Amino acid sequence: MTSGRMTRGLRRAAVLAPLVGIVLQLGAGPVTADPAVPTHYRSTVTEVVDAEGDPVDLDVEVLGGDTYLVVEVPAGVEVEVPGYDDEPYIRFGSDGEVEVNQRSPARWLNDARYGSAEVDLPPSADAEAPPDWGLVSRSGTYAWHDHRIHFMSPRLPPQVDSSLDEVQEVWPWEVPLIVDGAEVVIHGELAWVPGPGPVVPVLALIIATAVAVLAARSVGPDPLIGVAALLTIALGVSSNLGLPPGADRLPALWVLPAVSIGVLLIGRMLSRGDDLRGAVLRALSAVPPAGGAVLMIGALVRPIVPGLFSPVTIRTIVIAILALSIASLIVVVRQIWASTSLDREEPAVVVD
Repeated sequence: MTSGRMTRGLRRAAVLAPLVGIVLQLGAGPVTADPAVPTHYRSTVTEVVDAEGDPVDLDVEVLGGDTYLVVEVPAGVEVEVPGYDDEPYIRFGSDGEVEVNQRSPARWLNDARYGSAEVDLPPSADAEAPPDWGLVSRSGTYAWHDHRIHFMSPRLPPQVDSSLDEVQEVWPWEVPLIVDGAEVVIHGELAWVPGPGPVVPVLALIIATAVAVLAARSVGPDPLIGVAALLTIALGVSSNLGLPPGADRLPALWVLPAVSIGVLLIGRMLSRGDDLRGAVLRALSAVPPAGGAVLMIGALVRPIVPGLFSPVTIRTIVIAILALSIASLIVVVRQIWASTSLDREEPAVVVD
């Protein structure tokens, strides 16, 4: 290999290495929050009754399949939620203020879906200690992870056979409350729901990517990257808006498209001066929307998809983002490859 070809090969590697590094880091770390994401589990409230079995007029629901238990208390009613050791955990005041006991072990265990498997209790967590109340809402509504309403393992429950195309009951559950001094119980059921198979989503992604590559060659990759960023914002709208106090958001679905658009604009400015760094940045701008789609990738094969939009709409958006991002990345990388091609010969040196 000549020194010229070696130099061009090193240039090519130097240009593409940052892109490869960012792509590899895309899935390197977990989401820091614990928001509602696509799932196979459906937890439903069946009744809210007092000690005599009479129904209690209290608005209770499960949000995100089985992720959050949400209680809405009307004005003038006081509600207390005991923790797992019957310690004071949450209290709803008659004025709409909601407070959480910072010394309740449940307050810390409920920070993560699988409780003690993911959370180390701080020394201050003590079920026997006097409560330390902290205000969390003024709306009379609050949502929290309650480990009594969902399965406490990423593995399937032993009684569930995922090969069966049918809804399978996991267990009935109960959560106690004290409403205006009287004992009340929320009754519910947890079930596993089969989802769509991967064949149709994969075929749809392949077809959509092929169409997107043709579009990127025709109009250029930049408009496609912009559309992917806008669709990621749509995912953010669906996943983050309308959530009650206590429910975790997915801020990455706001941040990633903003990063994408910013990097794309910088890349376009640099490209005007025929700066190779501009092409690299344009390629990198296709990565953040893909990252946003990856956060919701479970929607393609899981039946319960939390959010304002329907599951079909979310699946369509995720496939579109991935197709647009992949196609844009392919086209821009090919442009970078062509600009550093070994076929480009060094200009001949004329010796007089």
